[in-house]
Amino acid sequence: MLNSKYNITSSLKTLKNNFMPVTSKVIEYIINIGPVFLIPIILLIISLTITRKPLKNLKNCAFILVGMMSVSILLTLFVNFFKPITNTIILNSTKEYTTIDAGWLVSKVTILNSPVTLHIIIGVFILNIIMLLLHFTRTINIDLWNYWSFLLAGSLVFSITGLRWVAILVALITAVITLILSDIYAIYINNYFGINGISTPAAPVICWAPISHLINTIFDKIPFIKKVHLFYEEIQYKVGIFSEPTITGFILGFIIGAITRYRNFFLNPGANLLYSLTRGLVLSAIFTMFPRAVNLLFKGLSPTIKDIKDFIKRKITKREIYIGLDPVILAGMPPTLVLSVFIIPLTVYISTILPGNTVLPSADLIMLPIILTWVITISNGDIIRSIIPAIIIIPIILWITGNMGDVFTDFFLKYDLELMEGFKKISSIGGSSNIFFWILLKVVEPVFNLFT
Repeated sequence: MLNSKYNITSSLKTLKNNFMPVTSKVIEYIINIGPVFLIPIILLIISLTITRKPLKNLKNCAFILVGMMSVSILLTLFVNFFKPITNTIILNSTKEYTTIDAGWLVSKVTILNSPVTLHIIIGVFILNIIMLLLHFTRTINIDLWNYWSFLLAGSLVFSITGLRWVAILVALITAVITLILSDIYAIYINNYFGINGISTPAAPVICWAPISHLINTIFDKIPFIKKVHLFYEEIQYKVGIFSEPTITGFILGFIIGAITRYRNFFLNPGANLLYSLTRGLVLSAIFTMFPRAVNLLFKGLSPTIKDIKDFIKRKITKREIYIGLDPVILAGMPPTLVLSVFIIPLTVYISTILPGNTVLPSADLIMLPIILTWVITISNGDIIRSIIPAIIIIPIILWITGNMGDVFTDFFLKYDLELMEGFKKISSIGGSSNIFFWILLKVVEPVFNLFT
């Protein structure tokens, strides 16, 4: 009898030891695929299951794939366009940074070195189903890649506490907040962008929607400010041909190029003028291609989402259900791009003068256009009501990112991972910009310290 029990226990241990490396590789594979490929694949599988029209589904998902790839590539080119001006800002500053924004690499390494990753994935998936059944959410989060924000939350809490249940609990609380906020603000996506039936349950992005909403609500209570509006669509109408993406991109690119060379512009005007014209042409090309990429994306996405929603209403429930997708699908909209042209260099400049800031914004500047989608969406394209919330949100993100440098650095040191040379601490704007997780973390740390 004892031998039988021992054999069963031994077999279970062997099975567990073999199962964990396999699941870790699967999780790593999903993370490496990224949302650009993962979302079209998931939508194709769902579409084939519910409509059984393979040619139509393949065509729509091909549009989604090519559209998302185009948006992703253009977004990278767009953010890289600002490197010369951000380098100029940093070189002309006396600020000494102790923390480097190493971008997505920090979050990825943290997640893949955590022992609670699988538990959190299962927990969040089950939680979403339970919340749907109990009518606590309307969002079906098919964006499995953006589970990374919940995995990161749990991984960091486990690193601090060493308690699996606390790590999983914090990850689930983060997921609950994200799903609820996604429901609340899904209507804004439909109202402004005209895209029905989707939400964006990405924790580091949707968490800024309430902040922007609060600021706009305060504006509505101030007698004179509440009447001041400058909508992007009105600007387009008034400036005519200059509102064309090609022309807008060239003008903004030329100005940024001239500012980049402002110190010695008149010492070598010919070369600097040529440089500014070149920068204008580069941004003009990016601005011209973005609307085409977005149109291609939604040419496939709109009918696919409609098919899924029709199936849900016909076979499952009459309730309004939202399909949770990556917010990158909104980042290529013209108002977001125009706002980002000002905010990306301004973020680097703010980092040089912001009291208490220790982080150098770098790799994760690509997160800013995605975060700014919720500044634009809440204000319905009102430029004035977008710039002010953005200027308020950016310092908060920098402070939190700097503060999270301690947590990320401790994690890297604990697991003998390399830090970036020349900096004492490592952090990530994308990994740190979930303000609700940061608040939860500040609650967990002192409570745990009382019992250790």
